[in-house]
Amino acid sequence: MSFSLRHPSSLLIFIALFGFLSLFRPCACSSRNFLNTSAAVLGASPAEATWYGSAHGAGSDGNVSNMPEIVFTAPFSSMIAAGGPSLYKSGKGRGACYQVSCTSNAACSGNPGTLVITDECPGSPCASGAVYFDLSETAFWAMAKPGQEETLRAAGAIQVQFSTGENPNP
Repeated sequence: MSFSLRHPSSLLIFIALFGFLSLFRPCACSSRNFLNTSAAVLGASPAEATWYGSAHGAGSDGNVSNMPEIVFTAPFSSMIAAGGPSLYKSGKGRGACYQVSCTSNAACSGNPGTLVITDECPGSPCASGAVYFDLSETAFWAMAKPGQEETLRAAGAIQVQFSTGENPNP
């Protein structure tokens, strides 16, 4: 009995997808709900956050290791961020879940949300030594009060509070 492949490219795609998914450590942030109802992130630390990508997009519009479809679906659902060196940890921080809350701007809702680190944030602001999140536009807008998304976006860099842990909305 011999084994033959009719579509060897399908096998390569499967292996590449499996290999890529194995880079992400499982986390408890697979809920599609980004915001919860609590007003503050318990045990939070300060950080800075900005946004990148197109409006309502998934940051790099899905260019996570050249696999565009993955960041649009659960568990990511476009709620992703590129982390500065202290979050990305040379790749070891990929897949980590964080609760992030924006309270420093009048347009902020103050409600914490869950996001996943999928990329490393390049450039000088990210390498400043401070904890730095470069959020997808979708995740950044989710921190705004209803109708205040553009105001928050115009602020550019904002101060946030963050903590690690499980999603309160499993």
